[in-house]
Amino acid sequence: MWRAAAVGVLTAAAAGAATSPAGSAPRAHASGPPTIVSVSVGPPQPTDAVVFLQINPDGLPTNVVVQYGRTSALGEVTPPASPGTTAAVPTALSITIGGLTPATTYHARAVATNSAGSATSGLLTFTTAVGPAGSPAPGSGTAGSTSGTLRVVATASPSTWGGLSGVACAGGTCLAVGYQDRGPGTLRPLVERWTGSSWVDAPAPTTVGASLYAIACPAPGDCLAVGRDAPRVYAAQLRGHAWRVVPAPSPPTPNGDILRSVTCVSTRDCWAAGYTDGASPGMRGLLEHWNGQAWSLVTDPTPPDTMLNAVACATVHSCWVAGATDAYPLLGQLFVQRWTGSTWVRSAPAGPGVVNSLWCTGASGCWISAGEARSTALLQLRAGTWRATAEPGASSGVGPVAIACVAAASCWAAGYGGALHWGGTTWDATAPPFNRTLELLALACPSQTCLAVGARVSGSAQSAAPLAVVLRAPGG
Repeated sequence: MWRAAAVGVLTAAAAGAATSPAGSAPRAHASGPPTIVSVSVGPPQPTDAVVFLQINPDGLPTNVVVQYGRTSALGEVTPPASPGTTAAVPTALSITIGGLTPATTYHARAVATNSAGSATSGLLTFTTAVGPAGSPAPGSGTAGSTSGTLRVVATASPSTWGGLSGVACAGGTCLAVGYQDRGPGTLRPLVERWTGSSWVDAPAPTTVGASLYAIACPAPGDCLAVGRDAPRVYAAQLRGHAWRVVPAPSPPTPNGDILRSVTCVSTRDCWAAGYTDGASPGMRGLLEHWNGQAWSLVTDPTPPDTMLNAVACATVHSCWVAGATDAYPLLGQLFVQRWTGSTWVRSAPAGPGVVNSLWCTGASGCWISAGEARSTALLQLRAGTWRATAEPGASSGVGPVAIACVAAASCWAAGYGGALHWGGTTWDATAPPFNRTLELLALACPSQTCLAVGARVSGSAQSAAPLAVVLRAPGG
């Protein structure tokens, strides 16, 4: 059984710019100037580079440009792009800077503008790769690899604007969930089924306006999916081939409430984690329990201003939730706590950042994927202590988001640009390696072959489309 759901996305932040995890909800307030939540540059190619952003339009139509140049005076500007929504929530956007000179250092910054004002990011600096257009950057991880393979497979809705953000398998059946939008006001849940060689359309909840972020299947034909139907949390249950909405409670003053992860020990014992802004001064972790019939809010010792991004259970008496404290407006501190069957015990690795994904098979068999302002980390629980493991880091171009294991010496971390494989001592990039259009948000490993889902992004948020890949370990 797949034990953990993938969670929100994290982008790196420009110097001087406040940051928060992608998908995090801002405090409630009236429409106003936009906010640049985060901004980063993907591994540059010889003649172009992609700037990834999270923009909060704050309820107003917003245009975004990237100013760039060979000096800090900049001088050039990209055509305007839009996050594609006027909601008061962070929205993904990517802008390509073209016509650059190989092996040249550039400076860039993002500027977001709406009718109430504008926001400017800190200054980014990057250097384009050496060689003709399309050639790999030295050390970018685009050389061949023997550490596993990544193969993109067609989804059932490749032309749909949207994405897949959760995947789970049980009894030989794998389902992926997400959202799709074919125009203003038509956001709907998206569900696809893996046949063993391709993805096909599957029945989905019919709630207009809802998005699914995670799924868990404790038994074949019995699955729970969670997400958001703004401003409240959302949950639905699959029995056989039919979905039904199973109301999940939101706090009394819902605003930006969201469930990001779900895990099940059995059909009568499931947990979902997320966060809520409400009307309080800061975020608050949101934890809910499923007893086979209904969801209930769980009172736990989560400190104020905390977001929960991931939940995973190995047994009835061993569950974990993770995310970040002091999560707004800065990135915060890593947060992990464990359910012992009667109480929650804090077990957090030290350091700034946010836990994006959590995978556990027992007290000594846990991994987390964590993001910091300028990097990511893959940590393993060893002898009661979370320890960072060796990974290619920036040289691979891959920014891990989701994590899952097939065995102790065979794990996968997928995210921006591709995936990494753990062979027991180090993380290594797959072949083919970095692909800047890939954003992989969730992983399931029903066998030696693993499935990762997410979105393909090229140019702007409006061009995002559901994406899936098959991952095979060396010799698999």
